[in-house]
Amino acid sequence: MIEPKSCAILIIDMQNAFVAPGAVFETPGARDMVPRLTELVDFARKSRIPMIWTQSDHSPPYGGIMLKKFLVIANQRILWPGDVSFNFYANMPQPHESELEHIIVKHKYDAFFETPLDAVLRFHKVDTVIISGTATNACCESTARSAFMRDYNVIFLSDLTATFDAAMHEATLRNVALLFGRVMTTAELLNELSGSEAKSQTA
Repeated sequence: MIEPKSCAILIIDMQNAFVAPGAVFETPGARDMVPRLTELVDFARKSRIPMIWTQSDHSPPYGGIMLKKFLVIANQRILWPGDVSFNFYANMPQPHESELEHIIVKHKYDAFFETPLDAVLRFHKVDTVIISGTATNACCESTARSAFMRDYNVIFLSDLTATFDAAMHEATLRNVALLFGRVMTTAELLNELSGSEAKSQTA
């Protein structure tokens, strides 16, 4: 059973570069996730579950090898602060100024790499991370692996992560389920969290 008091939700890179129509790295299905993301965010705020919103910054010098592998990032300033591609997609919930919500800027796929994410989670006494966002097989999977290596329980949301094609998405879900954590739908997660809340209130 997932305990609301010891989990946190990671909302990975729901930025214009991946979510906006016609974006350079537009991820099919990402915009379709917005109603489920809205439901999850509303539940988290009501239940006081910490949320960490990440943004990828690949501007120099932080972009490093990404600037060479994906020339469009360098040539069009994609995912550079100040460019619209860096901003969170507007037609979805936005981070609040709150002690329970944090924005973490990262420079690699893994949200733990050279960021304060681990310190933030430990400050909130988190033992379980719930992973959502884009892209399933890149930043989401990399972060799931890194969380597992740090002894966090990993919940990976199958219908609240998206990538560039179905085969990539399914491969990551199988890999995570086998090796790194639990794969759940948003509805399954909310049902389990609600059950935990009800149980704690009647204990």
